Amino acid sequence: MRNARTDLGIWLKASVCVAAFMMSNAAVAQSLAPADQEPADEPAIEEITVTGTRVVRDGYNSPTPVSVVGADEIARSATPNIADYVNTMPAVSGSSTPRTTSNQVGAGRQGINSMNLRGIGEVRTLTLLDGRRVGGMVNNGVVDVSELPQQLISRVDVVTGGASASYGSDALSGVVNFVLDTKFTGFKGEVSGGITSYGDNENWKVALSYGTDFANGRGHILLSGEASHEEGIYDPTNRGWATEGWAYINNPAYTGTNGQPRVLLRPNVALSTATLGGAISCSATSACSSLRGIAFGPGGTMYNLNLGPIVSDPIMSGGTVGDNSLRNGVDNSILPEQNRRNLFGRVSFDVADDWNVYAEGMVSHLDTDTRYYYGGFANNLTVQADNAYMPSALSPQITALGLTSVPFGTMKGDNGASGAHARHGYFRAVAGIDGKFEALGSEWTINAYYEYARATLHNKATNATYLPNFMRAIDAVEGSNGSVVCRSTLTNPGDGCIPYNLFGIGVNSQAAIDYVTGDPYRKDVYKQNVVSINFAGEPFDIWAGPVSVAFGAEHRTESANGFADAITTISTGNWDTTGGLPTIGDYKVSDVYFETVIPLAMDVAWARSLNLNAAVRAVKYDTGTFATWKIGAEYAPFDGLRVRGIVSRDVREANLADRYAGFFQAQSSFQDPNNNGAATTARSLASGNPNLDPEIGKTYSVGVVVQPGFLRGFNASVDFYKVDVSGAIGSLTIQQIVNLCYAGNQDACGLIIATPGATNQYDVYVQPLNLASESTKGLDFEASYRFDMDDVLPGMGGGVTFRALATHYIKYTIDSGIPGSIPTERAGTVNLPDWRYAFSVNYDNGPFSLTGTARGISGGVINNEYIECTTGCPTSTGNNPTYDNITVPGATYFDLAATFRFGQERQYELFFNVRNLTNKDPAIVAAGPTGYGSWTNFPISAGQYDTLGRVFRAGFRFKM
Repeated sequence: MRNARTDLGIWLKASVCVAAFMMSNAAVAQSLAPADQEPADEPAIEEITVTGTRVVRDGYNSPTPVSVVGADEIARSATPNIADYVNTMPAVSGSSTPRTTSNQVGAGRQGINSMNLRGIGEVRTLTLLDGRRVGGMVNNGVVDVSELPQQLISRVDVVTGGASASYGSDALSGVVNFVLDTKFTGFKGEVSGGITSYGDNENWKVALSYGTDFANGRGHILLSGEASHEEGIYDPTNRGWATEGWAYINNPAYTGTNGQPRVLLRPNVALSTATLGGAISCSATSACSSLRGIAFGPGGTMYNLNLGPIVSDPIMSGGTVGDNSLRNGVDNSILPEQNRRNLFGRVSFDVADDWNVYAEGMVSHLDTDTRYYYGGFANNLTVQADNAYMPSALSPQITALGLTSVPFGTMKGDNGASGAHARHGYFRAVAGIDGKFEALGSEWTINAYYEYARATLHNKATNATYLPNFMRAIDAVEGSNGSVVCRSTLTNPGDGCIPYNLFGIGVNSQAAIDYVTGDPYRKDVYKQNVVSINFAGEPFDIWAGPVSVAFGAEHRTESANGFADAITTISTGNWDTTGGLPTIGDYKVSDVYFETVIPLAMDVAWARSLNLNAAVRAVKYDTGTFATWKIGAEYAPFDGLRVRGIVSRDVREANLADRYAGFFQAQSSFQDPNNNGAATTARSLASGNPNLDPEIGKTYSVGVVVQPGFLRGFNASVDFYKVDVSGAIGSLTIQQIVNLCYAGNQDACGLIIATPGATNQYDVYVQPLNLASESTKGLDFEASYRFDMDDVLPGMGGGVTFRALATHYIKYTIDSGIPGSIPTERAGTVNLPDWRYAFSVNYDNGPFSLTGTARGISGGVINNEYIECTTGCPTSTGNNPTYDNITVPGATYFDLAATFRFGQERQYELFFNVRNLTNKDPAIVAAGPTGYGSWTNFPISAGQYDTLGRVFRAGFRFKM
């Protein structure tokens, strides 16, 4: 009779195996070797020890949760870069990717791939390469992991939880450590390419790596290079969701007492006050209401714009959307064009037994191009009745109304799309030494290194409108000789002004367009210098075993400098879109640390093991000296069960962008509480704040790890975490600033001024602040199971690996602490879903591997402070507005990856990958009811949903 435990193990293996078997019928022939051949070797299971601490100790498991992504998983994913795979991990949420940064012009972050653990912030996640710091690629210090040597990465360690005491400043939410195979020997390469099922974003990648020993094995050389290209997606309107025009619009029938919602979600939202060729933008209640909706088409043809059934200037739902929608048939990127070139080299040499010196260098280049909305004027221009280009039939109507001018809106169709072109250059050099020596009767290790990193950014806004010239040019009048001239030329004949025709499409000469457009730019240089030394050893034993310690010191400097074009330097407000002003400033950080692991019990009746882990670090910033610490314990009452917990105090200094970012502007808007919530155009003028203090974090984590002996190959863990950040560095939104001003906060009112020379537009100044607090808590789940197929189907061969990861975001509260504001809750919103999950099953029999993955997020709402209602709504307020629909559905995506290995040593591989197998559309996540986004943005959330559709990728790898 079978043992019950044996039955349980076989039942679990069989149940997990069903999915793999169904996917792998085609592989059975590959798995059954002919009778005259040797059975195929089973893939080896590599045992990896990852501690999440600087202490070096065999077999020790840190109380800090650590997830590991192996090289095989990365290879099977077959993504263009490793960031695409790591970002599918549930504990990684809200990372910057090329899809989320496509239109971040002023910040210059297009194309960047960075890591964001638990949605706490990418600047609070420390990214390391082989345990060493990597200089940032942009002014906020984040690392573009796509620039790392992808082919040499052997695994990725994701340390979730505060780790400042062990790893240093910036590790407030955790650490992502990319570990290289520094001993790789041989020659390997990859050629791959991909495309979406819509026939766009064609892409390719070529990578080669070489490693060899020299000097009889004492030395080793590594060289790895990569080149890749992605076409990008400029016009996504071959996707159905991109043509439906969903957006939020203010409800024109709303009153504070009629029970209707203040904001409505509707399709086919477009401008009501402007078109590509321009329109008279008089309101329905103005003196010129009879002219409302007169628009201008090709060649200046005058026609009447068909207003939809719901109109809330400057937008409407329905009506004429063909020539006033900026979502259909125009360049409006959802993914930038990207060109990457990376080169990595490393030389190491054993100068003596147990002493190794090394030097490594990395050079990379990223070139991106993106295009977006026709930067325009929704309803904030004024056209004089004597404008020389005004159709002859219109001018008498204006005069008859007793007016000398009318309001006007245009998207400047003759000018074409604006855009951004960013060039990132990067150089990093490291020299170091690793060694072992005897001291105090025991063996010690030392590693020390110096790192220098230099990143350059040339950020250019393309085809921007030069506003001073534009305002002069549109005020066109008839000159003394009957020609059309600028009004300014009448009093200043030598001003060089070229008149610009607002009335229609195809009506301006190239000279007129060139006079009002340009390519503002900025150039930044960011530098990082790091000197670090670390010691680790076991100086003495106590009753339960050796006491392990690690200690060391680090000094780091960060600096930024640069310049902008002359016009931007005078004022960023000279352009409607701009590359911004440079980041100029520097700071330094010095710290020392001590960490220990103390065994309190080993192989006693009540414990298999009990270890205490503690660390302390003193960090000196320009603003003062701060202490970080952690204390944790790991307890195994018996084999197969571990309980772990940790408490830590962490610190993060304001980075270069927080402190010293130069002004850059972005088009924005707000709902004006002084005008019944009417949409009001604004410009966001954002910059750094040199008066910031460091933010302080407290992390609490407790969890259980299960590895039952009766179920070999099974591992599972669950961890609860809570993170509190005081003095959190963050910025208020424009709407929050306006709401505070309306509530009587005079400091907030001082940040709002009328835009000089514009009508119905405001400039709002935005700077980062030390807010009162951020607090988050959640649960991390991870489970894996590996078994041989022979245990279930004798003779089939191969192995099955099942892995499941999930994170439940229970709460994430942000409290600015400013009187008049309210705390906001992020968890459960589209930006931080309650659940993120990923499940995969892999079958591998040596020559053939097949992996199926299901990944997804739970549903939620647009904003937790919004009130959803259709009838009986309470009065809408600035902090708690009423919407008829704020629900956002969840999504599950399925991926499939196959690999076929061949050759005498299986040194060749063909691979094929399909992401989003079912071509699932992203959920509708609408912009509005105010701002350019309501008529230009596609209704998607690229940070959480798959916006590309089904993606195919195939390629060839070799290793010799």
